[in-house]
Amino acid sequence: MGRRSALLPAVLLLLLSGCSNASPQAQSARPTTRPSPAARPTPSPTPAATPAPTPPLPPYYIETLRAQKHEGGTLSIGEEVSCRGYSLCLPGVHTKRMTWPSGGQTMTGLISLPEGPGPFPVVVVNHGFIPPERYGEGQDSLIFGEPMAQHGFIAVAPNWPGYLGSGPAPPELPALLGQAVAALDLVGSLPSLPQADTTKIAFVGHSNGGGESQIAMVVDPRIKAVVLHGPVSSDMRDNAHKWWLTRPESLGALGTPESNPAGYDHISPRNYFQAGQPPVLIIQGTADHTIPREWTEATLAALKEKGVQAEVMWFPGADHDFVGADLSNAVAAQEAFIRKALSI
Repeated sequence: MGRRSALLPAVLLLLLSGCSNASPQAQSARPTTRPSPAARPTPSPTPAATPAPTPPLPPYYIETLRAQKHEGGTLSIGEEVSCRGYSLCLPGVHTKRMTWPSGGQTMTGLISLPEGPGPFPVVVVNHGFIPPERYGEGQDSLIFGEPMAQHGFIAVAPNWPGYLGSGPAPPELPALLGQAVAALDLVGSLPSLPQADTTKIAFVGHSNGGGESQIAMVVDPRIKAVVLHGPVSSDMRDNAHKWWLTRPESLGALGTPESNPAGYDHISPRNYFQAGQPPVLIIQGTADHTIPREWTEATLAALKEKGVQAEVMWFPGADHDFVGADLSNAVAAQEAFIRKALSI
């Protein structure tokens, strides 16, 4: 009994020691639980600013005309009118009526064809201003075109919009630009003519038709040579002050130079001359009472300054409308210049 009492403390001490040795192992076996970090909020993307829509350019700007395709359509040939009206009745030349589409309208004009299958280079002849009630078929155009046809060119002479059955031009366009657009759509219709060599196209313009031709040459790279007979100014402000303001209907949506100076900047060919455009020959009389010499000299200087090959031929004593030997010599110079420019 006394011996058992003596062993009891030792046994208790051993049991307590065993419990104490097991405790760290048990504690190390327990998984440690760590609190999850709080989720970080994802920033919302900043919405991109929506650019304001760019307003379209006015329809009469040269930039607008350049953006258009001027594809035209089918050029249809009709009745022969050789030796009638203003026809020169030249041997080997067949002048006929023609039509082509432009801006949803049917346009009219004359085409002078040489004999043979072609292909022939093409000259587009743009006549000067004649009031519609006085205008005759082929007036101011066949004198420049039929001699070219006699020498192996196709010469096309468009009637202006509203003249002799041609449909109206878009009302928002100034008259001169409406005329130029109709002529460019005529160029776009030439591929439908099997006899036409559409890689060799020249423009010839007299007076106001010279303004059309200047517009065309800065808009359409299909034009490879330009001859201007006593042309209007390449700064359209000059033309407005001299003529257009007396015929307000010719202004379209353009307005006056004072009310729309930017508009006149954007329709003046002078501001769009650049290297790589077709070579230009200007023909003018020293006694021209319609076109001031300083206008022509300013146009010539602007062409040369911008790197366009250009030259002028002055005919001593000749007025605005050439006749006789002056006319014959001018047309001969026109043909020689175009042949060189087109490498014919």
